Amino acid sequence: MGQRNKVIKLTDKKIRHIIRAKTRNNSTKNIALNMKLSESTVKRVWMHWTKHHEPIPIKKFGRKKKEMDEGSKELIFD
Repeated sequence: MGQRNKVIKLTDKKIRHIIRAKTRNNSTKNIALNMKLSESTVKRVWMHWTKHHEPIPIKKFGRKKKEMDEGSKELIFD
């Protein structure tokens, strides 16, 4: 499979720009074209803002790391 490029399309700066542009009545299509995002991403950010009045949280990639138990630590470090 190989590794995939992990590109974060949404940053805090982009989210704030989308919210500012939508409050100025810019169209979703124009915002998406200017920021090189999909229209559905712009809609998702805007809908979260209208419901919760806070920017959408940015999630991290991948699985959460698990804590190693003592037995596993002994096997690795011995």
